[in-house]
Amino acid sequence: LTETIDQLLRLAEVEQHGWLQRRAEVDLVQVCRDLADDASPRLQAAGLVLEAVLPERAPVQGDPFLLRQALSNLLDNAIAFSPAGCSIQIVLSKQAQAWQLSLRDQGPGVPDYALERVFERFYSLGRPGNGPRSSGLGLPFVAEVARLHGGQATLRNRPEGGAQAVLVLPPG
Repeated sequence: LTETIDQLLRLAEVEQHGWLQRRAEVDLVQVCRDLADDASPRLQAAGLVLEAVLPERAPVQGDPFLLRQALSNLLDNAIAFSPAGCSIQIVLSKQAQAWQLSLRDQGPGVPDYALERVFERFYSLGRPGNGPRSSGLGLPFVAEVARLHGGQATLRNRPEGGAQAVLVLPPG
């Protein structure tokens, strides 16, 4: 319950302002590395491997806390939906005039009926193995953070199986 309340408060604060309160140069590569380090115990406990394909640097202008939290939400979902023995990939690349960060898992993917709803507040899918449902606030938070940074968040199923969350952000 406390986690749900915390997420709801973070989302409400972001939505209330409608613009970024703080802007600084943020290196998405360093954010990804920090997240990988922080998630290492959870990945190990879940029997998962995190593979990162990162450039040397990926500067964006934005709020470091919000970007880190958004990427953390995406990684949390990938961990929750990935079966043991699989890998999760973080791929960061320059696409046209934007940075594209993709988190790819090898889980069951998203049912077709849910693809249009995953960014709705409080919409949540059951976790594999009868795991508890999430608060349904993580992906709406990601979408709002992307919007505030002039970017976009999407989620799709991969042809080879699993899901791919993509965060597109303009360069800094």
